[in-house]
Amino acid sequence: MPVPRSSLSVAVQGIADFLDSQFSEDVTITVAHPQRASEIAKGASAHCLNVFAYRVSPSGFYADAGSDETQFLRIQALLTPFPADLDDDDDDADIRILGHAIRVLQCHPVLPITAAPLPGAAITEPPNRKRYRLQSVMLAPAMEEVNHIWTTQGSDIAYRLSAVYEFALVPIEPLDPRVIADPPETMILDTNANMDGALEDFLMPNQTSRAFPVRRKPPPPPRKWLPVQLLVQDGALTNRADVKATDTQITCAVAGPVGEPVAFEITWSTPGGPKPQDPPQVFPIAAAMIDAEEARHLVTLAVPAGATEGEIRVRPASNGEPLKTSPFGNVLTLRVT
Repeated sequence: MPVPRSSLSVAVQGIADFLDSQFSEDVTITVAHPQRASEIAKGASAHCLNVFAYRVSPSGFYADAGSDETQFLRIQALLTPFPADLDDDDDDADIRILGHAIRVLQCHPVLPITAAPLPGAAITEPPNRKRYRLQSVMLAPAMEEVNHIWTTQGSDIAYRLSAVYEFALVPIEPLDPRVIADPPETMILDTNANMDGALEDFLMPNQTSRAFPVRRKPPPPPRKWLPVQLLVQDGALTNRADVKATDTQITCAVAGPVGEPVAFEITWSTPGGPKPQDPPQVFPIAAAMIDAEEARHLVTLAVPAGATEGEIRVRPASNGEPLKTSPFGNVLTLRVT
């Protein structure tokens, strides 16, 4: 081979391999220009469905990608059946073959559907090469464009019914991929006793310099979930409930990832006064369904004198304390009667 395999060649061959898996031995899949496919079909013992990639275009995305970054392409291909010269075959064999190919791509628009993403073992360099699956979209180009394809194939080949598909996106890895530098772990500080040192040149490190490594701890992973909670009153789930000033407990159901801790924070409203808060109460989530019996917890209340309303807000907790960086879930309202 003059050059090794590329993502473009693997993608086109992957299309052919997928279509070949959807036909019996009576139909073979070729990747060639229509004139070559017509010659292959003459005297063959099986019909031919040809995949002719006739246009490559940019994806239209990632317009700011540099020459050392991955580019993405679209492929437009002509699917054309070439029936073999068989005496016992039907006259509409080409239409049957093309119709089945269209039905297969309609039912499986993303391919390969069962195999591993492309390019697989065909291309192993660079080690972090992007894996991809192709999406097929049927196109309706103007007849002038399709006729131009056939007229450039020579005068001895007749026009054949075809279907045009676009397959995207194909990543094209650069020859020299960009290497992203690691974040700095140390810094150098040069200090002077007064502002006169601002006019002096930077002093390069020497034997008397002392290095203090600076390594930032990675931020804690963000919580990508929020609890869902409802009050339980008279056996029903609600987001508003009535409590008396003398009540010390109320049942609340909370759902989310089982085992994760959540913190209940209650804020009270008093007329013209401050908004006192109860100490946070941390419970482990015991059910993923809000109506499950295990989801219910008894929440302690400390209704202050003169309070008219309370708000219960719940958010994830860590180490027995509310996770300050996390937002709250839905708000529950307590009306003091």
